[in-house]
Amino acid sequence: MLGGAAVEDIISQGDDRPPAGWRRRLLVAAAVAAVGTLVVVEHASGGHSGQRSSPIRLRVEGPAQLPPSGIVGKTASWALDARLPRAGAHPDWFWPALGRVAPILGLPSDRFGYVFTRVDGGWAIQPRAGCGDCTGPLTPVFYLADRAQRAIMVGSASVVAPAAVKGHMWLTTYPPRLASDLDRTPGVAQQFNGSGGKIGGPVTLPTGYGITQGTPRGLLLQALRLTGDVSAVRLWNPATAKVLRRFDGVVAVNAAAVAYAPPCGVTCPVHVFNLTSGREVTIMMRPTDTVTSGVFSPDGRFLALQVSRGNGEIGDGGASAIQIEVASAATGRAVVVPHLFVSGDALAGLGWPGSRDDLVAEFRFDAAVQMASWDPVAGGTVAVANIKPAQDPAALVVG
Repeated sequence: MLGGAAVEDIISQGDDRPPAGWRRRLLVAAAVAAVGTLVVVEHASGGHSGQRSSPIRLRVEGPAQLPPSGIVGKTASWALDARLPRAGAHPDWFWPALGRVAPILGLPSDRFGYVFTRVDGGWAIQPRAGCGDCTGPLTPVFYLADRAQRAIMVGSASVVAPAAVKGHMWLTTYPPRLASDLDRTPGVAQQFNGSGGKIGGPVTLPTGYGITQGTPRGLLLQALRLTGDVSAVRLWNPATAKVLRRFDGVVAVNAAAVAYAPPCGVTCPVHVFNLTSGREVTIMMRPTDTVTSGVFSPDGRFLALQVSRGNGEIGDGGASAIQIEVASAATGRAVVVPHLFVSGDALAGLGWPGSRDDLVAEFRFDAAVQMASWDPVAGGTVAVANIKPAQDPAALVVG
């Protein structure tokens, strides 16, 4: 079982569907009447190396009525010590439960604001480029460890990506040019640690590609030019300059695994390939569901998935209804974050912003902005914090 959380709603199978008419509202099944009965459909079976394991699959009927806009019903309080970084011209730490703010030291003011990239153990931070559709301008790169008060300058680069080692990152430099002209000159990448020390020598990347993630098996590369193949990722060995494997339909990566959903037929399962062992597990989906994005937890044990419901439920502006599911990367067993259903246009962010396995989602409703936090190990009730407009919720970094 997945940390005791499988007693809650688990990936739906069959004909049971949540109600239509989402209209940018989060549905909390515990808060309304007529919650369906949880029915076991199939029990998971273990698999051994090289084989795919079957997930637990349960179904649950949705609530019979809609609550007001926002998360309502039984919720827990946001942990007092839980904090998130907040980007902007003057980045700071923000405690959602307290409304407390503390500046992140070591970052000079920048009128364009900053971009935070999650790396194992913290964030790589760069000033936001002010040139729009371009790449190449060198900007300083800072490292902010989890819960640290001060960011440390690491070096300068065009772009940054997480490395395989905690606190390390790849800094890549490209000649200044428009994004439509990226196939002329390759980038040069250098690995750094969080203190600014160089690790190894520089690596010249294949022309037209950039690093998505460093791994012990090589570098995961993605094409820089936006095409119809934007979700394809290549595992590339910098020592031999050879592609070891290609993954299509990638939804999430980390240093140890790639989650991908290749072109499919009636059902579109997600495959999690372990880069070290070569073992692959499968996360089964309903025939009407499609995974649109995902993110691994800091320790790699869990994979959070944004699942689009393709059975006709839509929100304002035609946005599809979605649910958030959390799967075990080792077994493929998956659970729905308890009782949360939402219109896709209300979900503003999803990630694991700290070193703990607490999944955080940001929801923007017509009349409220709310942060929801859920621990897949402990299970239980979702914690909720209301964010005021003056607290600049658009700048919150959730992962």
